[in-house]
Amino acid sequence: MPMPSDYAAQALYRPEAWFVHDVLELDAEAGRVVGLIDTTRLGPLVDAQVERPGHPKHFPGAVAIQVTGTLGQLHAIYILGLRGSEGWSGFGTHILDARFRKLGEIGPPVYAECLATRVRTLRGTTFIDYQFCFTQHGEPIYESKQRAAWVKTPGG
Repeated sequence: MPMPSDYAAQALYRPEAWFVHDVLELDAEAGRVVGLIDTTRLGPLVDAQVERPGHPKHFPGAVAIQVTGTLGQLHAIYILGLRGSEGWSGFGTHILDARFRKLGEIGPPVYAECLATRVRTLRGTTFIDYQFCFTQHGEPIYESKQRAAWVKTPGG
């Protein structure tokens, strides 16, 4: 399914920086979001890659990190109800562990999974621990454990 119709109004970035082209799953009970990335639509970071023997155009690490933000926003907005239009802003705070398991290819889609493993609220700030796994051809290309914090602007 396409991105939620009101996501642009809630998101912290414009569409050209989402890199998630479709939402396949928003599972509130599991705290899970799965997105589909069309690797032929990644724009300037892939276009700027210089191809050389042993260095093909590939799924950039910077895109992987940005996608974790998009998936985290989808989770926070549609599962936790932390909407930008109500004054909520989220920030990545820690990359606790990250592994690029293999080179992601340009062409085949990437399936990007976000799983919230811990959600807690302290003094009005919501802290979320996430696990991410991005696969291509059924094999992991990127895995990480990360943290984010969501705060509400006073009067927001």
